[in-house]
Amino acid sequence: MLSLDDGFGKKGSSPAGRTVVVTRKGGFKDLQPVAGMHMRGPDQVEIDLNRLLYTRDEGLNIEIKPLDIISVSKADVIYVTGAVKAPGGFVLEDRPTLTVLQAISMAGGFTATAARGSARILKTQPDGSQTEVPINLSKVLNGKAEDTTLAANDILIVPDSKKKMAGARALDAGVSTFSGWLIWTR
Repeated sequence: MLSLDDGFGKKGSSPAGRTVVVTRKGGFKDLQPVAGMHMRGPDQVEIDLNRLLYTRDEGLNIEIKPLDIISVSKADVIYVTGAVKAPGGFVLEDRPTLTVLQAISMAGGFTATAARGSARILKTQPDGSQTEVPINLSKVLNGKAEDTTLAANDILIVPDSKKKMAGARALDAGVSTFSGWLIWTR
């Protein structure tokens, strides 16, 4: 992770998708760092992208010169898959985390066959391994369980309910049979 001066004198790691690094072969001899900027070395400066875009601080809007190399850190993503209407990866644009309910909302809500009580979150650990965390989405929706936070690269899996799927198939078969009977009896 990159180091960033948050403007309050604290140094920490900058979240992905939130910084721009400019590398200049001749260095930044005359550049005076301002809040939201960190000199990573004599030839590299890191700029907080949100601060640059939203505060329009002139001190962060440095002149780009020929042969400068500009790098934007990769944005963080959470994934929602399974029995949701629009599964996919969702970029954490302006925040470091999302809650499970926010992620479900971004995925368009549940399908009719979602097994809300059997969902799980795959969390990626710093060493690359994954841990599985069960979550009862019915309880979260009813306010009886905490709305768990998802972080970068977490995967929310909402499985299909076998009972609901069997019921939907039986209903489809019944409607088809009844429709066929109506057509043939006329």
